[in-house]
Amino acid sequence: MWTQVAEGVAAVSFAVMFFAFIVQVASRYIFNAPVAWTLELCAIAYVWVVFWSCGILVPERQQIVFDVIYNWFKPGPRRWLAIFNTACLGLAFLAALPGVFDYILFLGKRSTMLLHVRMDLVYSCFAIFLIAVVVGAAVRIRRLLSAEWHKSL
Repeated sequence: MWTQVAEGVAAVSFAVMFFAFIVQVASRYIFNAPVAWTLELCAIAYVWVVFWSCGILVPERQQIVFDVIYNWFKPGPRRWLAIFNTACLGLAFLAALPGVFDYILFLGKRSTMLLHVRMDLVYSCFAIFLIAVVVGAAVRIRRLLSAEWHKSL
């Protein structure tokens, strides 16, 4: 169920972005009267599509990675390298959380220029992304430390 809700949020964000894009194209090239709010709406929706989808929907195994050196190792050492890498990533994102929350709260005093959407709402998806990465890292480390660790490599 939660996956369907997450997919729904991503789909709505993408639909909003697509709608704003179509309105911009039509207003500019058909009616020769471009509207600026569509660019702002496209940018906001794009930020949400990217961070929401990357943090919530795309599994770690489907992320783009540079794993040439990682694949040189045999499964045993690869497991410990994966634990180390995942722990470093999770801890770095966890360490960044207080600063990110502070900055997002600071952005709450500002709003976008045309639509007047509070900036903390616009960029709150980044905090959601960071939390999702930290939780995902903890889950992956737990799987790598279990007896079924071969499935997590």
